[in-house]
Amino acid sequence: MKLDDRLQRAVDSLGAKLRDEIAKELSALDLAPARDETAIGRLADAMRAIDYGRSLSDILETLATAASNESSRAGVFLLRGDSLRSFRLFGFPAVHEDVPIELPLSKAGVIADALQTRTVATTEVGVFDQLPPGVEAVAIALVLAGSPIGALYAEGADVPALEILARFASRALEALTAMKTARAVADGAV
Repeated sequence: MKLDDRLQRAVDSLGAKLRDEIAKELSALDLAPARDETAIGRLADAMRAIDYGRSLSDILETLATAASNESSRAGVFLLRGDSLRSFRLFGFPAVHEDVPIELPLSKAGVIADALQTRTVATTEVGVFDQLPPGVEAVAIALVLAGSPIGALYAEGADVPALEILARFASRALEALTAMKTARAVADGAV
């Protein structure tokens, strides 16, 4: 046997041994992604509550409440022409408890971005004030029949969880609106 053949056999053997050792070490590690069972439970509870909403206001209130459980500040904003008006807020200064926030779209930052793209927008620049370092603001468009009607806004939240909630709430709003329209047509009111 030639030297080159013996070297190749030795390298192959060493490679196989190393591969086996690495495979053993990796199998001993738990590489499954960590699951936050409480977060998944909160998400399921929120979706259930949205599903039980009997009015458009119930659904929007539940969405805002659920988002507030996942973030430091959250709110639902509804589109009115070229401006936004807060529907329900959590974690905002007390002055906004009795007086809703009115915001022109031109100054709505990430919320306007979400409405324009009809999806999710994130930023590290606060719409209302400066965000703490490392905190991101997210806005997710609420879309009915392809048209944005408002947005869910939150700061310091799990973006995928809020996107699930917002999309589910949008579908619940669509279904409730369709049912009300069908009933009105059936009753001859339209």
